Amino acid sequence: MTTAVIPCGGKGTRLAAIAGDTPKELLPIGGKPLLQWTLEEAAAAGLERVVVVTSPQKPQLARFLSERQPIGLFVSIVVQPEPRGLGDAITCARPAIDSGDVAVLLPDNLFSGGPAIAPVLDARRRTGCAAVLLAEIGAADAATKGATGRVAYRPRVDPTGQGLVQIVALAGKGAREARFDTGGTPSAFTAIGRMVFGPDVFDRLERLRLRIAQDQSASTELDDVPLLQELAAQGQLVGVPLTKPDAFYDVGVPEGYHGALAALT
Repeated sequence: MTTAVIPCGGKGTRLAAIAGDTPKELLPIGGKPLLQWTLEEAAAAGLERVVVVTSPQKPQLARFLSERQPIGLFVSIVVQPEPRGLGDAITCARPAIDSGDVAVLLPDNLFSGGPAIAPVLDARRRTGCAAVLLAEIGAADAATKGATGRVAYRPRVDPTGQGLVQIVALAGKGAREARFDTGGTPSAFTAIGRMVFGPDVFDRLERLRLRIAQDQSASTELDDVPLLQELAAQGQLVGVPLTKPDAFYDVGVPEGYHGALAALT
């Protein structure tokens, strides 16, 4: 069984001026909080178990989940003591997961065109590789997206016609306050917040943590990018192109949040 992990332990610095004391995951879009959107997406994709990774500074999330238990989902809550990166948040969920694959859904990536995690789950089942959703970002829209890295890929034989690609390399993320950079091209692909990994994801992340600890020049954060880069280098990462790019909002940045408000309210 695949377990969904929803990381909510970050500081939400980029939305602080909008959110104030409210966790960004509880900011409303279209009459419901971002976390509710993500929980409903997990349920719509057929997932039954969810682990929400929260923060000691966000007791409102536990209250929200206790008052509004999603139908069809068994939800566990674990705490990430400090915001030390997305990879670290995933490892915090390990005690709540018995076995099986791990689907990661970032609540500040909002999709209005159906459960975006569904084709990523399908790609994982069909290929046996880790899978991540890809969005093609045009230069005109880059200012509304966070500073994720560009993806290099090659075509992959895909009899289903879903357009899966083999990811061969990923660039690192830009500065926290930066926006997406297409590299001077009209558009570029980037990995976004819907991913599915095999059960070995925890061991992989712990090995990466040890490697980072030995490199005194490296950041102390355990991010998802080194994990994705390792999988790509080993030929074990497939990309799932987003079929409805207009339905994707990066609501973790003010421009994306206001765009989603305007489109979905």
